[in-house]
Amino acid sequence: MLKVKKNLLIILLVQNPFDVMNQNEVKLRIYGMTCDDCVASVTRSLKEQRGVLEVNVSLKDGAGMIKVNPEEVSPEELLRNRVFVKPSHYKATLIED
Repeated sequence: MLKVKKNLLIILLVQNPFDVMNQNEVKLRIYGMTCDDCVASVTRSLKEQRGVLEVNVSLKDGAGMIKVNPEEVSPEELLRNRVFVKPSHYKATLIED
């Protein structure tokens, strides 16, 4: 396990403009992906959406983990991303914990 001194961690958090406390993870079940190009298309489109901080899409699991700034984007807005709207064949639903 990586050991980080408490003071160094505080300095990094203060210097980092990204607000660690102001992020949420949204889990999506993603339908219609059949290959790595599908994963790349879905990932790229989600990353372009305002408020999306990080995207991790898995073909094997048919799911995506998206870190968002909840002040900028809601989970429902992710479902309306252009990659999930007709004529696209990809669809998504929220995965509740």
